[in-house]
Amino acid sequence: MKGGGRTAHRGFSSTSGVHITMSRFSNMTYYEVNQTVDIGAGLTWDDVYKFLQPYCVSVVGGRVWKTNQFGLAIDTVEGYEIVLPNGAIQSVTADTNEDLFFALRVSPSTFSDLLFFSSYVT
Repeated sequence: MKGGGRTAHRGFSSTSGVHITMSRFSNMTYYEVNQTVDIGAGLTWDDVYKFLQPYCVSVVGGRVWKTNQFGLAIDTVEGYEIVLPNGAIQSVTADTNEDLFFALRVSPSTFSDLLFFSSYVT
């Protein structure tokens, strides 16, 4: 599974097998009321920054200089929407499934296929 990507070099992959790109999972929704944004698994941080700019908010992801104040990007995730190994789609938050939420924070690609995540904005 490949999200937005971490490298500009085409063809770089950690697998010699099937490589699934999530590039079409590019939807974003900003919720002003609760100050969160849903971020599709196929987006890059640059895509997210450009989307949020008109709202005068941002996310912590990819911005090292905000780490001391807000923590790492993973520290601002409010929830995930995932596909479980049995094919079921599930929304996961700390309130709905605390153990799976923690597992996803540690290693999201190990336990499911990530469709999108919801993150707090600053």
